[in-house]
Amino acid sequence: MLDAGTLVKQFAEEPGSVFLDVIRTASEPINAQAIKAQVIEAGVKKADVDHRWRLFQRGVKWHPHITAVNKKYGWSAERQSARSSLDVLAGHLLKKLPSWVAQHLVQNVAAALDASEATASGWDHEFEEARLVADLAVAVEVLQSRGDTITEVVKLLEDEARRKRLWPLGRPGESLLFDPDSHEAESGAPDNGTVVRVVRSGYIWRGRGEPIVAAKAAVAL
Repeated sequence: MLDAGTLVKQFAEEPGSVFLDVIRTASEPINAQAIKAQVIEAGVKKADVDHRWRLFQRGVKWHPHITAVNKKYGWSAERQSARSSLDVLAGHLLKKLPSWVAQHLVQNVAAALDASEATASGWDHEFEEARLVADLAVAVEVLQSRGDTITEVVKLLEDEARRKRLWPLGRPGESLLFDPDSHEAESGAPDNGTVVRVVRSGYIWRGRGEPIVAAKAAVAL
């Protein structure tokens, strides 16, 4: 637990992190009254604590380490899946994007997560999942802070993909020959070599050795 002076200063800058610290350091699940009492005891005004707590409650249910049972809040060290964190990001941080953009951004990251789960293991697997979600979160924060247009957002994500050695696998609207190793059909099961149309780009990772399909392109007949 933070000392009183540090707690008061941190509360002024980021009150949510103070509430989280109280929950994290508690020996057992703790109710709202006890959480607020510790902050007030450290020197924060009760009115400020009550106001900030109401705001905190709106988002705490989405926190990956917080459990809430019988009106008591506890800290869980168990790591949630990257997919569940992605779902939260998609449902909240991407609200400023048109649905037709947000949907495909989420699909691209989700497909990469699936590829990661299929090919990686151990610590590298966990880190890759976390990094993919972090990249998406960073891109969204940049969008929100700069008020970029959709064109600028797409360019930002493409540049980030290049830095991660990811290259597009097909472009929306492009016609190509179906390859089950690189493409996934939205419906049906096209024969190998059938002419199909790209609906959503996939990605190839050009890292070590031979290129690896990180996310298959979605195609339709």
